[in-house]
Amino acid sequence: MITVIVPAHDSAEALAGLLAALVPAAVEGLVREVIVADGDSDAATAALCEDAGATLLRGSIAAAAAIAKGNWLLIVTPEMRFPSRWIEVVADHSSRATRPALLLPPLKSGWFAGRRQANSAGLLIRTRDFGGTQGDLRVLRAQFGRGAVRLG
Repeated sequence: MITVIVPAHDSAEALAGLLAALVPAAVEGLVREVIVADGDSDAATAALCEDAGATLLRGSIAAAAAIAKGNWLLIVTPEMRFPSRWIEVVADHSSRATRPALLLPPLKSGWFAGRRQANSAGLLIRTRDFGGTQGDLRVLRAQFGRGAVRLG
């Protein structure tokens, strides 16, 4: 089971779409919990988290990872759009692999599509491998993404 961590800063509209996309994964038993790490959220974000059953933590990604109950962490931005079959792909990876993975959003067309896709990927990593790592998602992707498997 995984814990989804969403670093969000007053992004209730995008967060609503993300939380809705996570419902099927929770029903399937893949997502155990969702933690929204927001240093200074507005009332709309707080109300959305309460309604969705997500934990709102006024802190960093590292603080969210420290209280995570899942064996794996999936760290995504509120704007993340999941590829088709992402639930099966993540479930398979988390049950058989130990390496981190980048969960790539659906392909976009255009000249820089591949570059933009990697820049908006979610990071899937074992909780025990995360440690006390600090940084935003971009920094974490750079740190753990070098040897990561690409899922999508």
